[in-house]
Amino acid sequence: MLTQKNTGLLTSVLMAGMFLLIGWAKPSLAGDYDGYDDDVAKLLQEYQILPDDQGSYAPSVLLFNEGRDSNTLVDFETGLIVITATTENLLKQSIIDVLLTQIDPSVIDAKTAQDFGLTNNKTNRPFFWEQVLDHTGQAIGSEWRAGKFADYLLKGKTRQSGRFKVSLVMVETHKDIAGGKYVKLAKAASRQHRVPVSLVMAIMETESSFNPLARSRSNALGLMQIKADTAGRDYFSLIKGYKHTPTSSFLYSPKNNIEVAAGYLSILGNRYLAGIKHSKKREYAIISSYNGGAGNLWLSLDRKGNKTKSLARINKMSVSEFYWFLTNRHIRRETRNYVKKVSGKQAKYANL
Repeated sequence: MLTQKNTGLLTSVLMAGMFLLIGWAKPSLAGDYDGYDDDVAKLLQEYQILPDDQGSYAPSVLLFNEGRDSNTLVDFETGLIVITATTENLLKQSIIDVLLTQIDPSVIDAKTAQDFGLTNNKTNRPFFWEQVLDHTGQAIGSEWRAGKFADYLLKGKTRQSGRFKVSLVMVETHKDIAGGKYVKLAKAASRQHRVPVSLVMAIMETESSFNPLARSRSNALGLMQIKADTAGRDYFSLIKGYKHTPTSSFLYSPKNNIEVAAGYLSILGNRYLAGIKHSKKREYAIISSYNGGAGNLWLSLDRKGNKTKSLARINKMSVSEFYWFLTNRHIRRETRNYVKKVSGKQAKYANL
């Protein structure tokens, strides 16, 4: 397990893997990089992973704790945790807090977190159990062990701009461990809505890296990044049979979020993309439309977005030709890459 004891190595890993590295109070404006080192500012500017004016980061990034005297950021994609504080004592307590937390107390209180299923009632284990190991290779489940590990990390702390900082990296398999928490929910929702569980899990990993409190700049929420006023509203209208826009608290629940997402995938396949005859081509179309919308799929195939003409083109293509088209000719670059990511991740969930 890497710690920031090896600062040079960590920095190299950060730059190569687009790691989030914020070690001091965040600027008041998303475009203000004056408080950052030149190399870090360049990284942040390139990838635009500073928060917007709503406080939203990339969906994989959780602002676990934000205060005047301490900050903790968790990147579920890279497995990086960055903790800063104005004093060593506060830094140590912040380390212990994130290691032992059940969920972000600044966003969801303990009672609500328990209702959401974000705590482990049987073992009462921390949220990051086995995703973070201490310097002896042990999982951290007690205040004693968390304190010992915090002391170890403090030996390698750095200080910049009046704040102390430590960084730690989760185990290499952290996403497999995190995703394992949601497999049962994904299987249940997949059976209910007759969509492949591999598709649900691959989309979940791609969308949030299994961050249950993910929120994008466009206000897509939770594990599968559901927008309340589009996918959420469609789910209630077309599956539940009544008009309703789900609340944020509803969509932050892993069970609800996965259920709505699986339902929306079925809506895409059975309603918006009906007419695509081959099941694999329809699945690729579902993936692209989950990200970019069915309308943009039709526009990619026909200048006027004519659905009938677009369907005819799709049905004439082979599976490989259609995949190539989506990953090379779809009008949205993000969607082109999205199809590659999701379809690439499906193989790891094929045996669920």
